[in-house]
Amino acid sequence: MDISYLLWLQGLRESAPDAIQAFLSFVGSEAATVLTMLIPCVMYWCIDKRRSTLALMTYGVSSVFNQLIKNTVCCYRPWVRDPRVVPDEVAVKGATGYSFPSSHTQSSTSVLGSFGWAWRERRWPMVVGLIFALLVGFSRNFLGVHTPQDVIVAFAEGLAFVFVCDKLLSWVEDGPNRDLRVLAWGCAAVVVFLVYVTVKPYPMDYVDGELLVDPKAMLVDCYKIGGLMLGILAGWYVERHWVDFETGGLKLYQIIVRLCAGALIALVLYVPVGHAIVGALGNYAGQLLRHAIVFFVVVAVIPMLFPKLDALFAKSEV
Repeated sequence: MDISYLLWLQGLRESAPDAIQAFLSFVGSEAATVLTMLIPCVMYWCIDKRRSTLALMTYGVSSVFNQLIKNTVCCYRPWVRDPRVVPDEVAVKGATGYSFPSSHTQSSTSVLGSFGWAWRERRWPMVVGLIFALLVGFSRNFLGVHTPQDVIVAFAEGLAFVFVCDKLLSWVEDGPNRDLRVLAWGCAAVVVFLVYVTVKPYPMDYVDGELLVDPKAMLVDCYKIGGLMLGILAGWYVERHWVDFETGGLKLYQIIVRLCAGALIALVLYVPVGHAIVGALGNYAGQLLRHAIVFFVVVAVIPMLFPKLDALFAKSEV
């Protein structure tokens, strides 16, 4: 049934206008995923720290859970299961890891769902966020890289963790030293997760003497997500106790300076520095450290620079 649906969509894709194909290709692309992740960083630095913290935390926690399911179920991609499915060539490049559930759908739902929930009194942010998340999910089917069940479960998962993480952050704010307990529990959970996905057995299916899916390649995303979660947790704890920056009442120049400085630092760390780390340590340890550093810096270190930047540009205004 799921393959029949994908084949039907494949027929529509092959005959669809170029504009529709281009739009859905972008919605499901790596560029859109990066944009989805830039949104909470921008909001965190400039608009509303608490609400953006919910988005970052939800993204991290749901991503770990999503990868846990992926590497437990080990469901092959649709085109591996049935050669009649011909996925979009561009989308395949971003279709790393196993198929179930969809990471793109989970990511967009957790981030945009968090903002919708945080600003639920206005309604439109939730409507816009959910519509875009649904579009991302549909695009993964339309492009032939995920089945409907991959998308449906990921969408439900992303929404569920919005409420879980909102309750968790509220619990932390209601008592002393609870953030330290969350930090310890979270780091321990990530270690257990990485040990589990590394030592567990994986399917080794061959066709004509060729391995269908290499389990070693499927582990890379797990180490990326593990590092991301460790970076978010450590950065969140450090920011709460030693940085505690403000986002309210910023002038336009302050927002622009924060955005430019933050984006530049994060980009340099992720691309040239990140590639050097992976080259030196390998895909597993390198990706773990790369993502841990980037997200720790995004959450805790870059905000440390804001008072100095504000003072510098305030002098230039005088």
